[in-house]
Amino acid sequence: MASAQAPSVAPLQWGESYGALILAAGLSTRMVENKVLLPWRGGQPIVSHIAAKYLRAGVREVLVVTGRDAERVAVALSPLDAQTIHNPDYATGEMLSSLKVGLGGLPAGLEAVFIQPADMPCVPVAAIERLMAEHEPGWNVAPRYAGRRGHPVLLDRAHWSRMLGLPAGAAPRDGLRRVKLVEVADAGVLLDMDTRGTYEALLRVGVESSSQRKTRYCRVNR
Repeated sequence: MASAQAPSVAPLQWGESYGALILAAGLSTRMVENKVLLPWRGGQPIVSHIAAKYLRAGVREVLVVTGRDAERVAVALSPLDAQTIHNPDYATGEMLSSLKVGLGGLPAGLEAVFIQPADMPCVPVAAIERLMAEHEPGWNVAPRYAGRRGHPVLLDRAHWSRMLGLPAGAAPRDGLRRVKLVEVADAGVLLDMDTRGTYEALLRVGVESSSQRKTRYCRVNR
């Protein structure tokens, strides 16, 4: 009689051990309107457009940190397999406050999480996929274009506790160590929108690149 064997566990597919935090709790003071709800190309709200990119890349958990207009943001995301979590201190807590709320709301078992500001709709899916491909345990990964580090940052779980321990008033970059920079050929990793003018300019310019563009990386120890 054959001995019973434990069922085999299928290995995680690419992206299944990664999450994404989309930081959408800003006040949009320079825009007046809530910029994350402005329509992007095709009419989809910007926050939905960004969340959909991570889902297309195969990222397992997409969590949007809300502040102003939290209910409207949740409605905008309702067609997608994305969750929201509210930052009650969004009006005074700066970006670090939202990042801490988001990290605390992620499920166990994630290897790393993307940190993505919600005012950067031009980050290409190819960059998201490339950062996952270049990730190594213990290392954070970020894109670099034309000598400048951009977004998103893929934050390895080993560094979450340092980020959570930063004092109020600090910037998330203060908690970054062991960053592996990936050279990309797309300016979208640098482009954000703070005013109506920059929003309209980005709408007019197509900057999202093909996934076939080549990248290279280097490591930066801090």
